[in-house]
Amino acid sequence: MTAEELLSVHDDRLRGRVPRELPWGPWGAVAEEDGPVVRVHYGTHAVVEHRDLSGVDLPDLVRRQQEVCAARVEPVEWKVYSHDTPALARALVEAGFTAGPARCLLVADIADVPAPEDPSAVRSRWLGLTHAEREPVRSSAAAAPGQRRPLRELEADGIARAAEAEMEVLVVERHGRPVDEVWLERVPGTDFASIGGITGPRPELLHAAARWAGRGQWGRYPARYLVAEAGGELVDVHLGAGFHRTAEVTTYRWAPPGEPARERPAKQLLDDPEHDEIWKRFENHFEVTYATAYDGIAEPPGSVTWHMAAVDHTRRDPLLAEVEKVIARGLRACGRPGDRLYRLKWYIGGARYDPTRVGGPGRPPWLGCSYLIDENVVQVTADLRMGTYGNFREESLCVFGADLVAEVEEQLTELLGTVLRRDGRPAGNVWTFGPG
Repeated sequence: MTAEELLSVHDDRLRGRVPRELPWGPWGAVAEEDGPVVRVHYGTHAVVEHRDLSGVDLPDLVRRQQEVCAARVEPVEWKVYSHDTPALARALVEAGFTAGPARCLLVADIADVPAPEDPSAVRSRWLGLTHAEREPVRSSAAAAPGQRRPLRELEADGIARAAEAEMEVLVVERHGRPVDEVWLERVPGTDFASIGGITGPRPELLHAAARWAGRGQWGRYPARYLVAEAGGELVDVHLGAGFHRTAEVTTYRWAPPGEPARERPAKQLLDDPEHDEIWKRFENHFEVTYATAYDGIAEPPGSVTWHMAAVDHTRRDPLLAEVEKVIARGLRACGRPGDRLYRLKWYIGGARYDPTRVGGPGRPPWLGCSYLIDENVVQVTADLRMGTYGNFREESLCVFGADLVAEVEEQLTELLGTVLRRDGRPAGNVWTFGPG
């Protein structure tokens, strides 16, 4: 295919695309449309992409994006391509945006990229590594020039990207240590894979990237195209690997007044030290382990535990949905500035989220979960002062923390009816094998 044909495919399939969510969604992100514009809000910043701008009042369009992002205190990144109308760049500059360095937009038909001469020379180095083992890879990636999408952003999207073969990091190693690397992602809903960045001029990494994208892992259809952005000597490396120079792309940036958030509203926790630390403190404080979980926790003074037998054994039971709404409202009402909530399940990944920044229009979904029909679940504040424990085997829900109990007790009793225990002691109206 010619460069012009590849650019046409790129514009048709990638530009202004509303991201299709992964199995659990890009964590802490939300996408919104405004006419020809798609904004993705990450909580820390926003990225703007656009489709055809014919007939659009560009100063007004730019102003609207600034107003939305200013209300969220999110700096904005807006990509402008060399074949866009020059009026867009003028409108952005007049609105206070600053242009970064131009980079080449490079697109390849994967069939035109040479196969790796030595497939064993490049290793997959992401899924299966521990949090600590990934650190050298993260450090190397952070220093790479001209990144299309930083590795830290792919990682923040959650394990679904790796577990579902949506992203990968490919590494050239020496003596077991990374020398250079490339990271890439499949673009869901398209036949493109996107290279987020490459740390050095190594064509073997690009050959391996095309091989990975074209394999169609985990039942996926193989990608047909690769897209990348590069500058300097990296451009020639891409051209030598079968890419075509299709356009130039410049990122324009603008920051509203205020201090932006340093983290997304939600984060998936796997083998993070933070995950292990909160689990250890919870188990010690509430005298529970995986082996004793069915017997419940040491329910503290002021706690109330309800019988959940009225809940139908389906995750979509409307009664359970109402219970979750009551708990969510209570947690928000009792929250303190800077609170972080944790959702924990034994031997399964957890989540940390800011209760003031999730749930509701324009925000990522509420991630809390107080009761599951098939496994025990914890949600708790970082200081352990309030939260819930759902024991599916006993069919019980314990709410602890005086403020939270006061906020939700009346509504939960109205919904569920039967109280099993108060202060960890049986209420005397239902037989139970739990704590007593």
